[in-house]
Formats: sequence, C-alpha cells, structure tokens
Amino acid sequence: MKGFWSYFWVVYMLFFAIPFPMLIYYNTREGLSDTNPYLAITWLALSVILWTILALRWFHNWILLPFKMKRNMDYLLREGERREARVVESKDGKQLKHYMITKGMTVSLRNFVGTPITEKLELVDTKPGEMRYEKGRVIYLMIDKTLKLRPYLTVDTAQADVKAGRMLVTVLLWLGIVAAIVWYYYFSYNLENDGYGWRFMKFYHPLVLCPVILFATRFGLGALLKLFSGGDPGTLLRIKYYGIQTMAEVVSASQTGTYINEQPQVKFELRYKDEYGKTYNAELKKIVSLIDLGMTRQETVSIFYLKDKPSEVAFADDLDD
Repeated sequence: MKGFWSYFWVVYMLFFAIPFPMLIYYNTREGLSDTNPYLAITWLALSVILWTILALRWFHNWILLPFKMKRNMDYLLREGERREARVVESKDGKQLKHYMITKGMTVSLRNFVGTPITEKLELVDTKPGEMRYEKGRVIYLMIDKTLKLRPYLTVDTAQADVKAGRMLVTVLLWLGIVAAIVWYYYFSYNLENDGYGWRFMKFYHPLVLCPVILFATRFGLGALLKLFSGGDPGTLLRIKYYGIQTMAEVVSASQTGTYINEQPQVKFELRYKDEYGKTYNAELKKIVSLIDLGMTRQETVSIFYLKDKPSEVAFADDLDD
C-alpha cells in the first residue's frame, strides 16, 4: 500500500506539472499582436535551457546514478566501517523469484562516538531459510564514515548489481521523453507561429511553464523536508552518527506564524549541558503535527548535539524517523 501511494503522489504532481498547464494554455490562448519578439526569444531560450537541464538531470539520476551507486557499494563493502547491529524489528515484504523475499528491518547500533541509535533498512533476503534477519539476530553493517556516499550504509553481505534489461528500458524511456520534448517544440511551432516565427512564446506557455513547475516541485519538496525534519538532511545525518545524546531544557516554544497544511512551525529555545558540564543554548525550528503539540509544553526533551559544533542539535525523535 505504501508503494501505491508513492506512485500516486508522483502521478498527481506530474499531472499539475505537465497536462494541467497545457489544458489551461490551450483554452485561454491569445493572439500575437501584442507580443514583443525579443521577449518571445528570451522565453524560448529559457525554455530550452530549463528542458536541457532537466533532461541531463534525468539522465544522471536514471542512467548514470545506478552505476555510481554500484561503485559506491563496492567501495563501501571494501573500505566502510564495520559495525555490529541488532535487529529489533523485522517484517517480511514481497515474495520474489527463486524464493527470495524483501525485508524491512529496524536495527540498533552505536554511532561513531558510542551513542545508541536506530536505523531502518530494506533489503532482499536471498536465503530466507537461514533466518539471518529475524528479530534479535546480530548483523554487521558497513558504514561510510564521511556519510557522503549514497548509500552510506549497507549490510556486509550485500551484493551490488545493475540489471541490463532494466537499464535498457530506462535508456529507452529517457530517449522517448527527450524525443517527446523535441516533438512538442515542432508541434507548437507549426500550430501557433501563424507566419510570425516564435512570437507566440509567453511565460505561461507550457514549454516554459512545465519545466518551471518541475523545478519548483523539486526544490519545494526539499524545502518542505527541511521544515518538517527541523534541518538539512545532510546535517541531521551527521548529527545522528557523530552526535551525543542528552536531555535539554525547553526554555521556550513559540509559533513562528508559518503553517504547512495547517500545521504550525514552532521555534524551540533549548538549553543543555555537554558531557563536561558546560551549558549551551540552541535554537530549532520545525513543523509540529497538531497531535504532537504536547511536546511544546514539555520541560525537557531528548536531543543530539555535535561535540565540535555544540550549536548544531537535533531532536532524538527526528533522527529515529
């Protein structure tokens, strides 16, 4: 069900990024009499630049990234930090061919400074009969100490592979999308030029508006993630693996006036002591669910802080998620 909703939201966003602007444009299209030719060329150039950037990003993410991740996995298995972890929760997923099965697990381990943390893992169990990943079993993880690799951790028995058939389909899909974009330029020109060249181009033409919406969606989701998680994902990951856990006093908690889906952003003023007894003040902003507003009335809350940067803190619950 989780997979269904992931695909649903992708299709939902794509509808508003591509078909929806086209429907609006072709039902409200105007003439060319008041169109500035230099401005039209500017919009045309902008659209070409945006579509080119998007096509290159898709090529990187869909075609180059799998090979890069395989290389990273191979490096991680050779050079990664080996850490013992214990399975605290294990759920079976889909049954695959050759008796393989997907596994969803939560494991507990200690980070690089000895603080207990948990991680959620998904993998394909190629030998389910051995029950290697059942609750209570000890497994070993390979972790990138720089936390810059993607993925940054894996089980030590993992195998990386790029399937040729799937990659061929992906390449054909990417070529089809690029061909569709080029065809749409040809289609739009033949349909709308009326002997005036590209003067029909406006800022709300789908050739301009569609890539703008796709870019806005990409960066907008990143900004929303920071609002909900209370910080940059890369920074939170570093705090998780290099942070020390302690209890912080909630000095104040006040709404900032920002709302996402009717859920308020709250600014927390925190005070805590490090492992040497030195007191620090820190500030955190995050979107708080209405059902979790009770945390704003708590006197203390569990946090992680970086020893070398005491002002960088994160709620322990956010790191678990």
